[in-house]
Amino acid sequence: MGQADFVIGDISMEGFQVVRGLYFSRMLEPSLKLWNTAISFNVPAYSALNNCESVQMLVNLEQRKILVKPVPSKEPDAINWIRDPSKPKTTKMECSLFTRQLFTKWGWDDTYQYRTNGKLVKFDKKLMLLFDFNQPELWQGMKLVQEDG
Repeated sequence: MGQADFVIGDISMEGFQVVRGLYFSRMLEPSLKLWNTAISFNVPAYSALNNCESVQMLVNLEQRKILVKPVPSKEPDAINWIRDPSKPKTTKMECSLFTRQLFTKWGWDDTYQYRTNGKLVKFDKKLMLLFDFNQPELWQGMKLVQEDG
């Protein structure tokens, strides 16, 4: 039985509407949200990097990407992104000197927050999270203003 056996015939697309992606939960994906004064990671971001206590953030200003890699807490420029490893939770970290530079360089409106999901990547046998801010979601408070893409 081939695919053609299941084809009923041509249909009209009239009346059909695209179901927007925001109606489907993406809470299980690692995400990073940027305010003009702070950043926050969700709990799946911590889980993706095995609940490590400290990370380094690397930014590629031209490509609008942020890479987050696990490092020992004694490492230079280590960021303690989790207070209690046994109870990871979303924490807003103040870092206005960093985020204001991003907002300026990337031409963002400081009345919005910008959020994107991360992807696990591997470099030199080490897992890291890559966040691409080329098409971020725009938020005002708890309200999604514009979905990425």
